[in-house]
Amino acid sequence: MTAASCAKTSLGENGFGSSGNSGNGGNSATPTPTPTPTPAALTITADHPITELQPGDALKFTVANGALKDVEVTNSEGGEVKGTLKDAVWTPSKPWNLNSSYTLTATLSNTDPHAGPTTTVTKKVKSVDGDVNVVEMLYDDASVGIGMPVIIKFEHEVIDASMRAKIQKAMQIDVSPKQEGSWGWIDQTQLMWRPKDFWKAGTKVSVRGNLTGLPTSSHRWITHDVEGSFQVGDARIIKIYIDDHKMDVLRDGKIVRTIPVTTGKPGATTTTRSGTKVIIERDATKVMDSSTVGIPNGSSGYYHVKVKYAMRVTYTGEFIHAAPWSEGSQGSANVSHGCVGLSTENAKWLFNFCAAGDPVISSGSNRQFKPGEGIGCWCYDWSGWQKLSAV
Repeated sequence: MTAASCAKTSLGENGFGSSGNSGNGGNSATPTPTPTPTPAALTITADHPITELQPGDALKFTVANGALKDVEVTNSEGGEVKGTLKDAVWTPSKPWNLNSSYTLTATLSNTDPHAGPTTTVTKKVKSVDGDVNVVEMLYDDASVGIGMPVIIKFEHEVIDASMRAKIQKAMQIDVSPKQEGSWGWIDQTQLMWRPKDFWKAGTKVSVRGNLTGLPTSSHRWITHDVEGSFQVGDARIIKIYIDDHKMDVLRDGKIVRTIPVTTGKPGATTTTRSGTKVIIERDATKVMDSSTVGIPNGSSGYYHVKVKYAMRVTYTGEFIHAAPWSEGSQGSANVSHGCVGLSTENAKWLFNFCAAGDPVISSGSNRQFKPGEGIGCWCYDWSGWQKLSAV
């Protein structure tokens, strides 16, 4: 019997013979493809379009495939714009300038290691085209009389009622000692806070309004906060009796001097107004020019005269001042163009006694002082004043 034997063949790792059977000349490795990197992506939003940022807007960031690491903002001249980054929101330290362009550079950390450690994104942003409405507190840091309200004055009108309401809600006031009072809009450019009655002597008042970024029209914004304070002095009141041609000067409710005066002669434009006014300003010397109140040079009633110890009580030309030329009529007749005239001696004493904000209460004429003619918050009773609030 003849025995046949077969040669032993070893199997490779691929299950074929060591010579292989892959058809690629013996190279069995498949190349690993290079992965496509996925860098972090950034989305920027604000309360308004980022090409029309309003002054109070903050920038909000959303990052895909990564995280926000840092934000830098520069203005059109390359200067740094300071701000604070917190919880993916960047808030400028100062409001955006109107009509301005900015460059934003954001650094993002990448989740995908193949994209590198960080990605840098540069974006142009722009503020809205518009104008500034300047706002200030009048009589800041002054010692004032008991009739002086807080006056927040706007350069341009705040016509929209909802905008006035937002402004009023942003105002804060601290009064010591505490007294009941209310905000009211005397017109569309003046927001006032007055107590129910005149201030208590010695009251301290401080005010702050977080107004930055608030609109006052479709194209005007407030670009700064407002704050200020004043202190109320003694309780001084001037009472003028037009028909009796006299003035009583009171401190703490007691008459300290009675002064003979002359007031406006009878006439639609010359009679001194009745009502509660407030001293607006004081000038040791003042040129009185009738052309500023509608009596032009060349007319029969024109005057241009320098007076002493003038205290303005209306924007329309009423003053209390020295009038030595009318001393013969003081105490007996009304001969002025509407002002209250005193002797030089009495006017000097009164000028030194008084301060801006002292109430001037005139009575005896049928011509009434109107709110817009001066500091007119006391033209209203308490109920009427509260109705002028925007909220």
